[in-house]
Amino acid sequence: MSGGDDARAAWVQQVLGVTVPRAGGRNPVSVTGEVTARWRSARDAWDAASDTVDDQIAALQAALRKSGDDTLEEIAEFGLNAVTGNHRVPLKAALFELGAAEPAAMRKFGPKALGIIDDFRSYLESSEAVEVCDANPFGTPVSIRATLGSALAQMADALRDGLGK
Repeated sequence: MSGGDDARAAWVQQVLGVTVPRAGGRNPVSVTGEVTARWRSARDAWDAASDTVDDQIAALQAALRKSGDDTLEEIAEFGLNAVTGNHRVPLKAALFELGAAEPAAMRKFGPKALGIIDDFRSYLESSEAVEVCDANPFGTPVSIRATLGSALAQMADALRDGLGK
């Protein structure tokens, strides 16, 4: 089906409740369901990754506080929560807007969310603060770059698929 045919089929589905089959046997409803399911899986991966990194940062903060060094204790108190830059709050807002990423929300909010995700991924790859935390000498396992980067990649892929990019 051409783009115009897709729009017509979507209208027929929405207004009349009748699914017009696509060439090759796939219809818009099944494709939409696949994108939504993939997005939900990617969101679950992000939530798990975010929780893991929060726990890792908390453990590193505890190690810094135990060091007895005033500077390290100050870093633990004020510096580590900002290690992911100003990316988590805008991402959280974008994810809230997207919700379950139904087609209308995907079209409206997907491009903005994708931009935020791509910026966050770039930041993780280039941030010296992230690198230093990941390679900390305190025996505290931290994997900010790998953990968040993987989940962000999953979300970006799901969004690109949903947006047809």
